[in-house]
Amino acid sequence: MASTVMLADDNPVFLQEVADALRGAGFKVVEAADGRTALQEALSRKVDLIVMDSTMPEVTGIEACHCLKAMPKTQKIPVVLTVAKKDPSARKLGERTHGSVRVLRKPFPTGDLVSLARQLVRPKSLL
Repeated sequence: MASTVMLADDNPVFLQEVADALRGAGFKVVEAADGRTALQEALSRKVDLIVMDSTMPEVTGIEACHCLKAMPKTQKIPVVLTVAKKDPSARKLGERTHGSVRVLRKPFPTGDLVSLARQLVRPKSLL
């Protein structure tokens, strides 16, 4: 069974492009269009990796990440925050969580995210 990546971004084109790349690499992908849905999905199912935009409406990726890292059920799940520009709050969050939160600057080749996802969680079908 494939590892599950929860992907959250409010840009539907970006969301689809990255989801397709991750699925093509053997991951199962759960999509969320905002931070609130991302939190609900992470709590309601088994997720191996979370990739989310730092600046989504309502609940930002940074706020969602703080919540996820504070809850025992989700605190050990690796998180990749995608940022459109240099976002000091995202970088500081990455530093404060001792590497359990990675920051990836947009735009990036989808292959870079696939490689990072493979480093953080190997698809179970490849084990």
